[in-house]
Amino acid sequence: MSRVPAEQRREQLIEATIALAIEEGLAAASVRRIADKANVSLGVVHYCFSSKEALINAVAEAFITPILGPVGEALAGVADQGVEEKARLAFQTFWDVTHHSPGRQLLSYELAAWSIRGDGVAAKLLYQTYLDAIEMFITEGVGVVGTDALPTRTLARMVLSVADGVMLSWLVDRDDEATQKALQAFVAVLLDVVKHGLDAGILNQSGSAGA
Repeated sequence: MSRVPAEQRREQLIEATIALAIEEGLAAASVRRIADKANVSLGVVHYCFSSKEALINAVAEAFITPILGPVGEALAGVADQGVEEKARLAFQTFWDVTHHSPGRQLLSYELAAWSIRGDGVAAKLLYQTYLDAIEMFITEGVGVVGTDALPTRTLARMVLSVADGVMLSWLVDRDDEATQKALQAFVAVLLDVVKHGLDAGILNQSGSAGA
């Protein structure tokens, strides 16, 4: 049997951890259970990751692609549209993906809470990755560039904070209509902020983003 490269094993273990945690919760994701899920020995897990914390940190870094990846793809397909159309599409796509895979969104909260009770590294990695992706969507996808007066990082933090809270509320009550109304209302507010920022010169539009 050919030997599986270490990087491929790492990816296999990350996916097994995510799948197990989505199915049964993060508390169920012991190293032994992860090894069983990935159909490898405990020795393989310890070879690829120095500790469970190291594995969870890797999970945090790899976690958001299935959530935010479709948003990037959607924005790439409407490069010739305006800021409002792009912003609304981005939020609608995020809602569609989360609505289809609620377990992954729930796990993101579990992962953050678990990490914060410890060293906080996984939570920081998770939210840093979210912020980086959202800021990229704002600048490259939507075509808005910040200034010192209103950095795009601040806009990204606004988006993450609201989206995180709205989706947590949805996980509690599963009220689709109320959730979509909340997201649509926030998009309207965000667009007002962007319009004011552009008019006041504290935001700019990127000519390369097709805005």
